Amino acid sequence: MEDIMRLEGISYSYFDKIPAVCDISLGIKEGEGFTIIGANGSGKSTLLQIMNGLIHQSKGKCFFRGNEVSQRTLRDKGFLRFFRERVGYVFQDSDVQLFCPTVMDELLYGPLQLGIDGKEALERAFEVMHMLNIEDLKDRPSYMLSGGEKKRAAIGSVLTMNPEVLLLDEPTTGVDPRSQVEFVDLINELRHAGKTIVTVTHDLGIIEDISDRTVVIGEDHRLLTEGNTWDVMEDTDMLLRANLIHRHVHRHRWYVHEHSHFGTHGHEHVVLREPPAITNPPLPPFAKGAHRGINEEVVFKMTEPDKLKKLLEHWAEHNEEHAKTYLEWAEKASASGDKELSSVLKEIAENTKKMDGLFEKAKKALGKD
Repeated sequence: MEDIMRLEGISYSYFDKIPAVCDISLGIKEGEGFTIIGANGSGKSTLLQIMNGLIHQSKGKCFFRGNEVSQRTLRDKGFLRFFRERVGYVFQDSDVQLFCPTVMDELLYGPLQLGIDGKEALERAFEVMHMLNIEDLKDRPSYMLSGGEKKRAAIGSVLTMNPEVLLLDEPTTGVDPRSQVEFVDLINELRHAGKTIVTVTHDLGIIEDISDRTVVIGEDHRLLTEGNTWDVMEDTDMLLRANLIHRHVHRHRWYVHEHSHFGTHGHEHVVLREPPAITNPPLPPFAKGAHRGINEEVVFKMTEPDKLKKLLEHWAEHNEEHAKTYLEWAEKASASGDKELSSVLKEIAENTKKMDGLFEKAKKALGKD
């Protein structure tokens, strides 16, 4: 499948001195959920702005549907309209995006600028307000909205234009937990409608829910890795290098242990076999069927064998650590004079080490299916 958006060797420096992104190349498929993650200051938002033609790269090329997006090509009114109709952008700071007298005016502005009939524009505005649960805010100015309400209004102002591609810069920043869940549901509903969603975030807690693939930008502003979102999230050494997680030491009275910190303590991976329950009202009719739909396998493509493979890799990864812990406690038991306990713990450690071979056998057997 051809990339709907493609970057080739993109570099950008502020004031031609301060590097923001360095030699970034990537491709995004139509209908894909795609996330860009990295530490603060790594260049994520800069890259998203280049993709939307808000700023222009110092080196390299950016393409949308095979057409180069540059300062030169966007001077052509025909291409400018073609591009702006199809690519929408939601800023991290909603106050940068909202400038009209009321929320209703915000939602009408884009469609009217694209020459959409006033009656249709009004219908779209009401449908989007219903979907985002902001109907009671339609007459309010943006300075009378909360952070979450501003974010909804900003997203609504883009959705009324019904773009093919949505570029979201930190969409869950500054909103309460319930709103975060609702935004994740909204993103997945839009993906099911065939939209291509590119999300910049450092919220690692949501990316497995909203994306198929993820790229990581390092603190040197270069592409550190790219791959399946689950695989990227399992690579803790890489996430540590990217400064996206940190090592955290716990002291529990009589023992100490260390683990990687993702902003919360331990978490469980839950792979959905069915689309999640959408808490927002359904997508408005004008946004349905306008673009190629995605079938469920594309969005929720983790099969039972895939899940088992991941679990086997996870168990094998921690097996050596467990064996080492048993031996440490065997030595402590021996030092305290409890030879029997020390012997049992050593036996557990030896049997644990033997599990490595069994895990490998299971993975090979799984690969034959």
